[in-house]
Order: sequence, then C-alpha cells, then structure tokens
Amino acid sequence: MNEMLLHYFWRNQLFTALDLHTTDHRSLKLIRSGIAHQNAGPDFKQAVIKIDGITWVGDVEIHVRTSDWLRHGHQHDAKYQSVILHVVYQHDMDLEENFPTLELREYIPSSMIEEYEQMSCSRDLLPCRHSLPEVTSLQFASWLSRLAVERMQRKQAEVVQTICECHHNWQEAVFRYFVANFGFNKNASAFELLAKSLPYRYILKHKDSRLQIYALVFGQAGLLEQPPDEPDRYFETLQSEYDYLKYKYNLVPIPLKVWNLLRLRPQNFPCVRLAQLSECIYRMPELIELLLHDADVSLLRGISLFEPNDYWKSHLHFGRASPTRPRKIGQQAFNLLVVNVVVPVRLARAAFMGDDTAREQALSLLESCGFENNSITRQYVTAGFPSGHALYSQAILELYKQYCSVKRCANCDIGCLILRKLA
Repeated sequence: MNEMLLHYFWRNQLFTALDLHTTDHRSLKLIRSGIAHQNAGPDFKQAVIKIDGITWVGDVEIHVRTSDWLRHGHQHDAKYQSVILHVVYQHDMDLEENFPTLELREYIPSSMIEEYEQMSCSRDLLPCRHSLPEVTSLQFASWLSRLAVERMQRKQAEVVQTICECHHNWQEAVFRYFVANFGFNKNASAFELLAKSLPYRYILKHKDSRLQIYALVFGQAGLLEQPPDEPDRYFETLQSEYDYLKYKYNLVPIPLKVWNLLRLRPQNFPCVRLAQLSECIYRMPELIELLLHDADVSLLRGISLFEPNDYWKSHLHFGRASPTRPRKIGQQAFNLLVVNVVVPVRLARAAFMGDDTAREQALSLLESCGFENNSITRQYVTAGFPSGHALYSQAILELYKQYCSVKRCANCDIGCLILRKLA
C-alpha cells in the first residue's frame, strides 16, 4: 500500500456515501476533505468532519499504519497539534492522542489497490498504457491543457527568478534567458553559464559589428582560449578581437570543459549553435523588444532563416573542416525558442502587468508551433495521446517528467479517472 493512494482516496471523497466509523466505533461523516498541504505538517488543512453529530474543523494526517505517527515523531511536533483525524490504511495500535482514527482498509476496493500497484510498479514509460483506450478525447484535451499551463507556469517562475537576479532589468534578464535556452537540451547548462558571463550592455555597445559580436560570444564561451591543431585564420581573427574586448571589459570566459562535444548531431554542435546565436544577435538588434512585444511572432520568424558566417558551412569546430552544408537555425529550433523563451517571458510580463488578455495570447502561441517530435512524445502519441501542436507536446513532457516517471499516478487526472472507475 502506498500513501499516495490514500491521499487520492481521501482527497476525492470516494467514500462519502458509505457508513463510516472510527476505530473506537464512533460514527464519522466527511464534509470537506481539506486543502492538500505540501510543506511540513499535516497532509490536509482545514478539513471538516462530523463525529457523532458534532462538527470538527482542523487538520488530517494520513499514514499507511497507525504506528507511523510515532515512527515519524509527530507526537513531539507542535505543527500536528491541530489534527482532528488520523486516517490510516491499517490500524495496528492505539495512540495516546486526543483525536480519533479512521481505518480505510475495509472501504478501499481491492481492485483499485491492484490497479494502482500495477501502475506504480510498472517499468513502462507510460504506466497506465493498458487502460488508455477508456480515456475519451475530451478528457485527454482537458488534462493536457492544464498540464501545458502547469509547465509554462514553472518556466514563468524561472523567468521571474532571472529578472530578480538581474535586479529587475528586463532587457538584461530577457537576453540572459534567451541565451540560456539556445543550447536546448544537449548543452543547456553551458549556455546558462555563458548567459551569466555575457552582460547585455556590452552586446549593445558592439551590436553593429558582426565580428565583435561573434568574438564576444565565442570568447566568453571559452572556445577561443585554446588554438586548434591546424592554423586557422578565422579563429585567429576572432581571438585577436576577443583579446582586445576581454582586456577592455575585464571579461572572464567560462571553462571549456563545460561543453558537451559527444554524441551530437551536426546542428547541435556547440560552435554551430554559438554561431547561430551570434547571427541572431547581430541580424536582429531589436531582438529583446521583439521577444517581449511581437504579438504573433511574425517578425521573430525570420530567425529560422538566419545563417551564420560562411565559415560554419564547412566547419563544426575551429580548424576542422567538414562536409559543406547550410547551417540555418531552422523552423524546429525556432519553435523551441518560442515555447521555451517567448511564451514564458510573455507570461511573466503579463503577470507583472496584471494583463489576462496578454496571458491568453501568450499561451495561444503554443498552438501556433509544431508538435515536438522526440523519443518521449512519440511513445505517448503511439499510445493514443493527441498531437498537432506544441501545447500537446509540452503537456506530454510535463506529464512524463512530473507524473509518469515518478509514478504520481494518484495525482494525474488520467490515473485518477482509471482508479475512480474501480471505486
């Protein structure tokens, strides 16, 4: 038995029609299950129950066994003094406390326990795969919409944190957030370090010089510290320019070792991504304003067509030639930037302005971006999940990372739907 299933059973009041009794044989009626409490203290706050016709308001603590109360040391914790009911699956001892105990073992159907244990013990990426045919398209859409909002709210919080780190300088914060997300998954941490090491005010001073923008980006990335094995004139040009800027602004590059250079597709090599980033900064000097204010991202879409310095058509690293091919940023990468940068930034700004319309417009951008095709989303679509745009793919990623992979089936709407049918 898992405590999360007990939480689900209590939270959804699946036994309100039953004749409940405490372990000391008093009648009990559940009026309100209370508010789930995630921090230290009782599991549910402000619950309302009736015991022998007398109404009680207070906290509820849930355990698998009654003895867990003592094992967790709650008897010595003042935060638990307002508990009015102890809910357990198995009552294995009497406590010297002034609250009653409700044992759920006789009220929870064995079929629900078996289903929950099957899902929580499954090694499948999607634990409830076998029951998904029972879920309607409307139920899918409703839950996925909420998941997408949940994911965007977490990203919005990241933007707010960045704004605070930048002392509420919105331009600096948005630039930093843009750079940090340009590494996507493969080099996300390295790009985040780069973003913090590259002040936007220096970018603005040199925005008219393509050479100096590239020098600042590659130099701060630590990629101009070590010359390539073969002589390379382009590298030497950038290095010479960076040495001047480094001395002028007293810059410190990030360590070269933070970059992941293994098992990458050509378009994800650090030098290619850095060249694309440099080109964005140079070709779109109004980039920060567009990230904030280009409502339908029509002007921002030009990013997908940007191609960096011709040197990178035939190189993946400095001093190492490769087959010639275009290095455009591409529509897929642009969609990821909208999802991971534009929408969270707009949501943060809408919250700051108290503008609900801007919030809805920001979220609607997810429906204008293509569905993200990766190893996780493909499996969910194969299992029956809808696809079509980025709102669904973002929701699936949220579902996988926050629910399925950590087996929070009793907190998932789909998992709850499956369990409820067995109640």
